[in-house]
Amino acid sequence: MAKMYPRHLPQAALNDPRRAAERKVYAGLEKGLDDAYSVYYSVAWLSKPQRGAASDGEVDFVMAHPDDGVLLLEVKGGRVARDGATGRWASIDRYDEAHPIKDPIEQVRKSKFSLLDKINEHPKWGGRRIELGHGVILPDCATPDAPLSADAPHEIVAFSADMENLGAKVRQMYRYWRSKHGDSKLGADGVKILTQLLAPTFQLRKPLGASIAEDDRQILELTEQQYRVLDLLSRQRRVSVAGGAGTGKTVLAGEKARRLAEEGLRVLLTCYNRPLSEHLQGQFPEIEGLEISTFHQLCYDWAEKAGNVLPKTGGDREYFEKTMPEALMKAIDKLEKRYDAIVVDEAQDFHEMWWDPLQLCLSDPDTGILYVFYDDNQSIYQRATTFPKGLVELSLSENLRNTKKIHELARRFYKGGDMHAGGPDGRAVEAIECQGEAATRHAVADLLNRLVVEQEVPASQVAILVGKSVDRGAFAGTYQLGSVGLTANQQVESKKVLLQTIHGFKGLERRVVVLADVDHVPPSIREELFYVGITRARAHLAVVAEKATLKALGLTK
Repeated sequence: MAKMYPRHLPQAALNDPRRAAERKVYAGLEKGLDDAYSVYYSVAWLSKPQRGAASDGEVDFVMAHPDDGVLLLEVKGGRVARDGATGRWASIDRYDEAHPIKDPIEQVRKSKFSLLDKINEHPKWGGRRIELGHGVILPDCATPDAPLSADAPHEIVAFSADMENLGAKVRQMYRYWRSKHGDSKLGADGVKILTQLLAPTFQLRKPLGASIAEDDRQILELTEQQYRVLDLLSRQRRVSVAGGAGTGKTVLAGEKARRLAEEGLRVLLTCYNRPLSEHLQGQFPEIEGLEISTFHQLCYDWAEKAGNVLPKTGGDREYFEKTMPEALMKAIDKLEKRYDAIVVDEAQDFHEMWWDPLQLCLSDPDTGILYVFYDDNQSIYQRATTFPKGLVELSLSENLRNTKKIHELARRFYKGGDMHAGGPDGRAVEAIECQGEAATRHAVADLLNRLVVEQEVPASQVAILVGKSVDRGAFAGTYQLGSVGLTANQQVESKKVLLQTIHGFKGLERRVVVLADVDHVPPSIREELFYVGITRARAHLAVVAEKATLKALGLTK
């Protein structure tokens, strides 16, 4: 049996009666070809602009064989007709009414050349020459006496009579193209590259804790919903993806950026928050073509390369919101550097005036690949959330990060769309009442001793998040609580517990989170701050606060 990608048809294809012909072809190819053939179903790709236009493509089936090469197939179900005078194709319904359809021969031919461009972009392809073949399958049509057209000989078109042994017909198509092109061997390495392009595997693993292993679940692969999102994203150039905390936006943003870079594109993955940028750099180190940076670091680096002097730090809001973006705009006019694709994570924190210079960093500002991932409930930086026009809008609704107990608490502060949690019930959120900074430090010290020392939760999986500046709050000048050390950088000091502000931890997560020193934050951002802080915890959340704060959170009466 052939190697099928996906191994089983997606539920959407199984339920859609309009795709009955594709299901029939899928089964015929799986049964009729041996495992030397790799078959990719319903694939799409985005390419660099060629000669001023993007050569995006999609096709019903792509087949690869180490010796026979690559063959693309377009499927048209039902009765079809072609007007010889105009060359136009139509689908004939059961009432004998004609409905215009695209010319399948022209469709698959264009897809063939587009895919060839895409293969040649791959950094590991090495400029090797390969010829691609194409064919059309009309599984519900009888075989005509004459070819459909001059560019559609019987050798490359399959009809109803061929469906009993579709594998034999496909091999005939391969022989036809070999007679035209000669041997066009792909090789085992070529099949591997094609699989990376058309059917990449995406796995996400979450580590298990010793005493809370049942709650910190391990996710081996994306959920069915996220697979559908990734499939849909493969067909779009400009997309905005919204979802509450924990829906996997950062995971999808990073994965999409990685895939685009490994397809040979020059990609920028950017965000507002420096700790998130550093985390992403750790997740995707040294990927050729992928640059990861905060927006303001991008502004500073480009300004410096263009010879425009900017102070490394600025002391006011105008410097970050206006001065630095204007410096980027000036640098763009002087520099030739451009990206083929830009992926933005935590985009709700981007100011409206930042989007114009960011898009001008694309080689094609109007149609270049742009992905925007955002949480419409988070606004603690008070940024505008007006994104560029023309983005296809998608929403994520499944919380994959938090236990149900943590998710239910977070929902009190979520004002977005419908959200549900797919994780385990988990342990109840722990509420520790205390009054004053000294009592807060003492309570957190006892909690850390219980978690890290007694319950053997790795310190690297614990974060203390505070509501105001670390330098001015209850933990100012604190580097040790009992026997547990604190650090501002766990990448450098992995055996210590992270001490960070909730602001600075946006987009990140830990197995265990302790919220502390959150009693006296400004009312204007209080709910948003609670929401962000709560959702950083995957398996266990503890809140150390005054009674009034615990009551506001619904953790006490």
